[in-house]
Amino acid sequence: MNKAVTVYPIVLDDLISNPGIGFTAAPGLMGDPERIYDNRGEEQEKYKFTEDSETCNHPDSKVYFCSVRWRDVETAQGVYDWEVLEEKLDYAKSIGCTAVVRCSPYALSEEDDIPAWFRAEYPEEPDFPFWRVDPKETPYAAYWSDFIRAFAARFDGHPVISSVDLTIVGAWGEGGGTEFLDPEAIKQITDAYFDGFKITPLQALLHDSMSIRIIKDRKAKVGFRVDCLGDMGGFHGKAWSHMTDFYPQNIQNFNMGDAWEKAPVLFEACWHMNDWYLQGWDIDYIIQETLKWHITSFNNKGTVVPEPWKEKVKAWLNKMGYRFELRKFTYDSVVKAGGELEIRALWANVGVAPIYNRYPLVVRLTGHDQTYALHSREDIREWLPDEDIAWEECFVLPEEMSEGEYRLDIGIETGVKEIGNVRLAIEGYTQGYYPMGKVIVKRREEGNGEAARF
Repeated sequence: MNKAVTVYPIVLDDLISNPGIGFTAAPGLMGDPERIYDNRGEEQEKYKFTEDSETCNHPDSKVYFCSVRWRDVETAQGVYDWEVLEEKLDYAKSIGCTAVVRCSPYALSEEDDIPAWFRAEYPEEPDFPFWRVDPKETPYAAYWSDFIRAFAARFDGHPVISSVDLTIVGAWGEGGGTEFLDPEAIKQITDAYFDGFKITPLQALLHDSMSIRIIKDRKAKVGFRVDCLGDMGGFHGKAWSHMTDFYPQNIQNFNMGDAWEKAPVLFEACWHMNDWYLQGWDIDYIIQETLKWHITSFNNKGTVVPEPWKEKVKAWLNKMGYRFELRKFTYDSVVKAGGELEIRALWANVGVAPIYNRYPLVVRLTGHDQTYALHSREDIREWLPDEDIAWEECFVLPEEMSEGEYRLDIGIETGVKEIGNVRLAIEGYTQGYYPMGKVIVKRREEGNGEAARF
């Protein structure tokens, strides 16, 4: 008879960094820079979020923002040089980060123009301030869709990419003028994303009702991103702001209130956090609203976090995205080679969002001369917050396992060494895994042509 052992891991409330969530990386603040300046050029006293932080005046991060220009990739029509994006993904990996990727059609300056071959074909520029090419009078939608299809064919499921921005039109791909496009053009572009990206999660700009309606009609799994988090009246004073008017109304008006269940919700700072602080805006309100909207990550534009807000930001980070606690773990401590190892566990996701990349949950058995990795059938993307998660599974052990004692570890693997495995909010992290106890493996007993059951 199997002897079941139950372990109750010790839950932590420490700050932990995990792939795809939290603040985007601030490379200029990593290491030990000699001096720290805020976004206005004022020198700041150094501080760190934890004793072992690698970043000054900013939390450590496991997600990085990669943006590439269309003109740099599609050097001739239908000819793609993906090295510019590969180099940025390699850099993200080198600093231990996954990457949010945006391919930008153009921006406002001449050097950020559409591809040279496209400009030669259509030299006239429109009067509309956020377009460098008229998407209604040129084949923009067809050309951009062709590019997106090529992008997806190359990078869907890339192990470093945590999600991709769905860009339609406008400077930096931020949507300026989307509402003036023909619905057919919007659909052509969005279909290119949805047909191409079957593995990598997508997020669309929460910009206008028409593009979101077209996206929703497709019934695709898509989250949203917004680019002016924190604005409490910087444009129109008390009359209107992103935080009190645009976001809370349009998340509901566009029927995106449940988008977070299947795809990420990303925010970028309006100006910088330091500007919020100097304006006296209510950081508690800003944080609570983002948690209500199920934030996954926040682009702080690589600048400092005001030190008086350090503890509030730490609490924010402990809720942002996913955070997995393993509350109870029961396993068979005596098993047979070729037999079954039964595991029953109770988990909790105490963050505000699920994980969106299908990283495998792995049970690892390590003996004196061999390690066996047993991959669970569990899809951890379904672990929603505020729900108890019961996990029960039987693993068939290899016939060739040697008798002896094995250490049983559990972990969630990213498959990328430099990024590392997902950290759980429990004690015991050891080189990517969490030891749960010991398992004794015995050889199968032969009898009547099959192993005896126990």
